[in-house]
Amino acid sequence: MKKALILTLGFDEKFCYRAITRHKISEGDKIVLITATLVEKVRKAYEWIKAFVSASYSNVEVRLVELDVRDILGSLGKVSKILNEYKNYDLIINLSGGMRILSFIVLFSIILSDIRNLKLEIELEDFSGVIEIPTSLLSLPMIKASIGKEKLTILRLIKEGKNDVKSISNALNKDESTVRRHLQTLHKLGLIEVEKKKPLIIKGTKLLNVIFIE
Repeated sequence: MKKALILTLGFDEKFCYRAITRHKISEGDKIVLITATLVEKVRKAYEWIKAFVSASYSNVEVRLVELDVRDILGSLGKVSKILNEYKNYDLIINLSGGMRILSFIVLFSIILSDIRNLKLEIELEDFSGVIEIPTSLLSLPMIKASIGKEKLTILRLIKEGKNDVKSISNALNKDESTVRRHLQTLHKLGLIEVEKKKPLIIKGTKLLNVIFIE
């Protein structure tokens, strides 16, 4: 599958350059640079990246998208449209460069979209490493909206140490088939994982600690 690499761009092109080389861009891939007002320093950074890509790769499109960051809703719409254009690509989004508001706009656009098959990353300012942001976090609003009272109680029981169907069923005073159905849903949402299948033993994931509200 062809890649689409979406990068936030500011005065310094180093973050973009490093991401392009790290992800082994090849023929037919797309690079999208998202920036704020196209001042001279940003234009020079863009021209440098374009020249580097042209000299190093064959048939790789470099696209520049300028946002009016004071128009948050308009910018969200613009970025959402771009995400939709590249939803069938191997989508990689790097939020390392440019103004902080650019990162927020792109991140919110991802959360509002239904695209979850992507890699989201940010490089540390001192170039000491790249942090990949778990895409499961992007689904938190949907996950929270889908958890009813009964599932929330099950999550509370799991956090208290009940890790098998029978103990959860007894605590809820519900039949085991109902509990298994709820556990299947919670597993799909990434809130629990299976430690053992027979008998079924489960435990909470790190995401459970993020979303769970006492």
